[in-house]
Amino acid sequence: MTHVRSLSWPNGGESIAGSATPALPSHARRTGEPGAKDPGTEESSNSPFQPTAGPVQAGFFCWDVATGEINCDPLTFSLHGLPEDGPPHLDSFVSRIPESDLPEFVVALQSMLESGGDYQIAYRVAAGEGVWRSLEARGRVLADSAGVPTTMVGVVMDTTAAHERQEAERRGFYEGATRNRRMQQLTAALAAAVTVKDIVAATQAGLQDFGADGFAVVASLPGGLSAVASYGDHDEELAAVCDLRPGVRSLLQDALARRAPVFVASITELAAAYPQLAQAAESSRRRAWAAIPMADSRGPTGVCLMGFASLQEFGPEERALLVAVTGLLAQSLERARMYEAQQALATELQRGMLPPGPLSAPGFTIAARYQAATSGMWIGGDWYDAICLPDGAVALVIGDVQGHSVPAASLMGKLRTAVRAYACEGHGPAAVLTRTNRLLVEFDTDPDRAMFATCCYLVIDLAEGTVEACTAGHPAPALVAPGEPPRLLDITSGLPLGVDPQARYATKLTHIRPGSVLAVTTDGLLEAAEGDIDAGIEAFLAGLERATTADLEVLADELLAGVRRTPRHSDDIALLLARLNAPAAH
Repeated sequence: MTHVRSLSWPNGGESIAGSATPALPSHARRTGEPGAKDPGTEESSNSPFQPTAGPVQAGFFCWDVATGEINCDPLTFSLHGLPEDGPPHLDSFVSRIPESDLPEFVVALQSMLESGGDYQIAYRVAAGEGVWRSLEARGRVLADSAGVPTTMVGVVMDTTAAHERQEAERRGFYEGATRNRRMQQLTAALAAAVTVKDIVAATQAGLQDFGADGFAVVASLPGGLSAVASYGDHDEELAAVCDLRPGVRSLLQDALARRAPVFVASITELAAAYPQLAQAAESSRRRAWAAIPMADSRGPTGVCLMGFASLQEFGPEERALLVAVTGLLAQSLERARMYEAQQALATELQRGMLPPGPLSAPGFTIAARYQAATSGMWIGGDWYDAICLPDGAVALVIGDVQGHSVPAASLMGKLRTAVRAYACEGHGPAAVLTRTNRLLVEFDTDPDRAMFATCCYLVIDLAEGTVEACTAGHPAPALVAPGEPPRLLDITSGLPLGVDPQARYATKLTHIRPGSVLAVTTDGLLEAAEGDIDAGIEAFLAGLERATTADLEVLADELLAGVRRTPRHSDDIALLLARLNAPAAH
């Protein structure tokens, strides 16, 4: 018999564990035992407890706290899995409680005795191998004149069915909450995905939570059905199980023809509905399928086929969820197509406004890079250029128009053309920026749509060995001379272009040796380090340490690869590196 830890009751009686079973008092003996009174006698009628079994199947009991003896009806014994002739002692009933529940039960029992009055307690008892019955006891603790508990009386009921219903409801609520959470996660993942690859990855993770281990999006094209996106399915298996041939009944064809989902819960169902697919299904890794029509803003587009590695019931809630997932998938794929079209247009627009092909100039090795930070039609206004001037000098230009939009890119194209035109007219660096500034102010006729730009303009005279630098609100260029550490040119920067029509710009003249490298960039690279411009400049200069001997194309890639973009700072980047190859005259 299972025992619990010893308890000392308030009245000093024996503990539950190891207590002896004394002879029952006459009023506490069960009917039929030697010495028991007839239920109709006066003594029996005066008993503090009348054992009986009501129509609600409640067992009655009376526990003598001092002795541990329990007077109860046969149903109480039966509910606890005890024989009717078993020892009528608390230990017998406690032995039916699982050991894992005993500490909590004992504490609750002790608390009820100390509190007195009405009580209610729920507990489990063994009902077979690995099976437990849930019981609930309710009643009252009676005490003597000194307040010491003497008797516990009450009823015990089988609450197994009610408990199972509650557990089923709890599991239902939990499963429902889990499904909602998974649906929210999938919705968020699909909303963030912009490419077909990202969408397939997000859908794969989401459908796995719903039990699907493979899916394929089959589009209805003029030439017939064709799989446009999938995971977890080989083309041969898809073709064998679904049969994409026109005029042949299959899950996909039926879903398209009916414009309604087709759910197949087992291979048996598949073979019954589509006999020609039975053999292929037997060799498939899938054991259930769902074919759900897809539609976007243009109308029906195809079918999403989902495969499951185990049999499925496809209840109403699961069907509704899978249909909802398919709807989200269709919307995401449509958005991806629009994104790809916009991205192609934006890329072509950006490419058309930047210099065609690699930059080149006599006596220079030049490497240039442009890296967009945004997607779709949100293109930036960064630009760069190398201009061969009429007097034989070379101008290097880099600029950044405020904002990321088609107007910003359009303005960038205008400014690049203007700078090139003023430079080719023979104007010096300060004059080029002054004229460009006035032109931009004239462009900004609408104050609500006015934009400004920054620019760095360098003129390198190989014959004189000098560089004239002029900046309009732009980061200073870096100079790396042979044998010297990289440094920024000490330049007084003027106002950005387009702010003040009367702005004036100063020019800084610096001598430069053969083999030196000039590096100019936009603030997108310098501010990428958590928005800290000083840290960005330090990282930029550190990356230029070996610029005088490095392959500039490789170095440009390395400088961009070291950029860590953050959600708070994401900007376009333009970069221009130029090495002086020809000897300079002094």
